[in-house]
Amino acid sequence: MKKYFIVLASVIFTGLNAQNIHTGYYSNAFILQSASNPAAFPEANTVVGFPGLSNLNYGLQWPFSLNEVFQKGLDDSLRINLPSIISNMGKKDVLHLDARHQLFHLGFKFGENKSVFAYFGDEVVTDVSLRVSSELVDYLSRGNAHFLNRQMNFDDERLEVSVYHSFYVGTAVEVTEKLNLGLRLKALTGIANVHTEKLHLGFYTDLTSVPVYETTLQADMLIQTSGMGMISDSLNFNPTSNSGFAFDIGATYKPVEELEISFALNDIGRIDWAEENNEYHTTDGQVEYVIEGLTQSSSGAEDLEAQMEEISDSLSTTLEPIKSTGAYSTKLHSNLFLGAEYELSEKHRVSLLFHSREGFVGRFNVYSLGYQFQIAESFQLLTSYQNFSGISNIGAGFVWSPGPLQFHLIFDNILVADVFDAKNLSVQMGLSFHFGKEKLE
Repeated sequence: MKKYFIVLASVIFTGLNAQNIHTGYYSNAFILQSASNPAAFPEANTVVGFPGLSNLNYGLQWPFSLNEVFQKGLDDSLRINLPSIISNMGKKDVLHLDARHQLFHLGFKFGENKSVFAYFGDEVVTDVSLRVSSELVDYLSRGNAHFLNRQMNFDDERLEVSVYHSFYVGTAVEVTEKLNLGLRLKALTGIANVHTEKLHLGFYTDLTSVPVYETTLQADMLIQTSGMGMISDSLNFNPTSNSGFAFDIGATYKPVEELEISFALNDIGRIDWAEENNEYHTTDGQVEYVIEGLTQSSSGAEDLEAQMEEISDSLSTTLEPIKSTGAYSTKLHSNLFLGAEYELSEKHRVSLLFHSREGFVGRFNVYSLGYQFQIAESFQLLTSYQNFSGISNIGAGFVWSPGPLQFHLIFDNILVADVFDAKNLSVQMGLSFHFGKEKLE
C-alpha cells in the first residue's frame, strides 16, 4: 500500500507535463520530438532513455498572478485582494497541473534501409484540473445579505484528478524521402481518480421570512473516486483492475527540402475504473436544508454556541454525501499539434506551432513562433514566443549532444522570473543516449 502512495506523491511533485512541449517541439532533442509526435524519426540507430531521467517535465498553469491575488497595505503587509480575484476570474479559468514522468525508453531502427524505427517505453501520467467560479467566491466573501430574494445557483465548480500508468509501443516509418508516419499504442493502468460527475449548490435568502433572512441551501452532487485505498486501509486498492487503452498518431511531410510540416493527435482513449477500487460520494438527488438563523434577545440568555453547533450538526446530517460504489469510465484529454519548420540556412531555422489541449471547459490553445540556432554540431540554442490563450510567454533552452549523450534543458516561460506577474511555468529536461548517430552536415 505504501509503495503506491510513494509513487503517486513522486509523480505529482517531480514529473510534470510532457505535453507542454513548445520550444522543444522542433529541437534536436529526439525524446521531446517523439513524446509529442510518434512520427518523429531519429538520426541514431538506437535510442536509450536514461532510466527515470530521460524526460522530466515540470509545468503549472494558474488563472491569476500573485499581483492579482495580493494587495500591499499601508503597513507593507500583504492581504488577499478578493475583489481583484473575482474581477480577474473568467468562466474558463482553470488551475492545471499535468504530469508525464518517463520511466524508461528504448528504440531501434531496422529494415533493409533502416526505414523503420520501433520503440517501447513506460511513463506515469498525472492530470489535475480545478475550477472554482468567481460567482461562488463573490457570494461567500460578500455574504448572503447582498443577494436577498435571489436564487443563486452554482454549477461550474469542478475537480478532476487522474493518475495512471502507461506502457507504450510505437513505430515511425519513413514511407518516402518526404513522408513519415507514426503510431503509438498505450496500455493504461489507472492508479487514482477523482471525477466530478455532478456538483450543484443553491442558495436563496428570503427577505420577507419570519425569522428574517431565512436561507435555503440546496445540494445535488455525484463525485466518483478511485484509488483512495492508497491512503485508507478501509478501502480496497488493486490498480491492475483499472484498465484502459489509448493511441497517438502523427505524420511529417517535406514538400521541399527546406520545409517540414507536421501533425500529431495524442491521447485518444479512456480508462475504465473498476468498482472494487471505487467510492462514490453522492446526495442521491437534490437535498435541501433551511437555516432559520440565530436567536438573540436583549437579555442575551440564549446560548449562541449551542445554536451554532445545532445548525452545524443538522447541516452535516442533511447534506453529508452518501457513500456508495460503482464502475465508471473517464476519457483522456487529447492533444493536437500542427507545426511547420523552415530551414533558412545550415545553422538557422524558424518554426510555427499550434497546440490544442482538451479540458473540461473546452480546449486550451497555444500558438508558438520558434527559432532554432545550431551553434555547433553538438550544441543547439532554442527560443520561442508563445501565446497561451492570450498570455504571452518567451521560451528558451538548449540541446547538448556530445558523442552518444544527449541532454536538453528548456524553459517554456522565462518570464516566470517576474514571479509576481507569472501565470504559468514549464521546464523540461532529460538525458538519453543515441548510438549509431550520423553527424550533422
